[in-house]
Amino acid sequence: MDTQEDITQYANIFQESFPAIEIVTSNPTKRGGNFNVDEDNLLVSAWLNISIDAVQGTNQRAETFWEKIWQYFCENNTYETTRSASSLQSRWGNIKKKTSRFAGFMAKVEARNKSGGTKEDKLKDAKELYKASPAPTTGKKTAFAFEHCWVVLKNQPKWSMPKERPKGISLTPSSIDQVGSNDDDTMVLERPIGRKAEKAKIKRIDDDKGFEDYLAKILQYIQESHEQYKETLRIKADRVQVDAQRADYLAKKLQYIQESHEQGKEAFHINADRVRMDAQRVDIEKERLHLETIREAQRVDIEKERLRLETIREEGRVMTMDTSGMNEKERLYFENLKDEILARQHLD
Repeated sequence: MDTQEDITQYANIFQESFPAIEIVTSNPTKRGGNFNVDEDNLLVSAWLNISIDAVQGTNQRAETFWEKIWQYFCENNTYETTRSASSLQSRWGNIKKKTSRFAGFMAKVEARNKSGGTKEDKLKDAKELYKASPAPTTGKKTAFAFEHCWVVLKNQPKWSMPKERPKGISLTPSSIDQVGSNDDDTMVLERPIGRKAEKAKIKRIDDDKGFEDYLAKILQYIQESHEQYKETLRIKADRVQVDAQRADYLAKKLQYIQESHEQGKEAFHINADRVRMDAQRVDIEKERLHLETIREAQRVDIEKERLRLETIREEGRVMTMDTSGMNEKERLYFENLKDEILARQHLD
């Protein structure tokens, strides 16, 4: 069972540093009145649409950022209320502070690993913890009044459960307190991908694809060159065979001359020398072709080994790549790539 001290310590992760919370009303009012549920939802929608933008969301001045939120709010406001940009900013501060604090209690409930508990049970337990814990700055105990906002924000990185735990720390109510806090009363969690990270991711994928294309072209070139050289060797082998048949014919002719002609020994010796020279030339040509075949085979083996080492080096880079800082799609891409590498090695 969690003690009151544990609850207070965990709640301090999300210290309250914004103006006092405004009461949520069910009926819309004019300028100066309390925000209603519909206005809160519209404000949350405006903040999400303007801030979660991989190209512009993290590269805007505060004035420009809240001016855009105010414009979005005004364009979609059908509740006959008028709000200023500063009023929206103040209201968002309350929403952010309270929902972040509530997210801490939800994390604490999740850390209990209570078997058989439904989402509704966990939500109820978190609301009870919130209500039972005094606010760190005011010491007052109040019910959680922004469940309608938390329902929309709970899946956003700043409000969701941590996806990575510090090494050596298990997910328990006491260890959650060690995750840390910051000045914005939010948990230190995964941030939306930025413009530079998005460009780097695209470049990394393009580079990997380019390298794969390069390896494929090199392999295709080696295979084509090997086939062409095999055809050249076949032609040379056919030529050697023809020369061997010719030498055999000359040998038979020499035998005929020796058996049929006793005369013309001088001519016989000349023809005999010619046959011997032809036979020697055939032997030399055979030896040269044999050596050339060996050299080509060695060259092909060396080229294959070079390509194999280059492939191993690149696969090693992929296998040892740190994916902890990547988003889900990047991790999935490199995990699939690693699985393909392992599958190829298994087949080999």
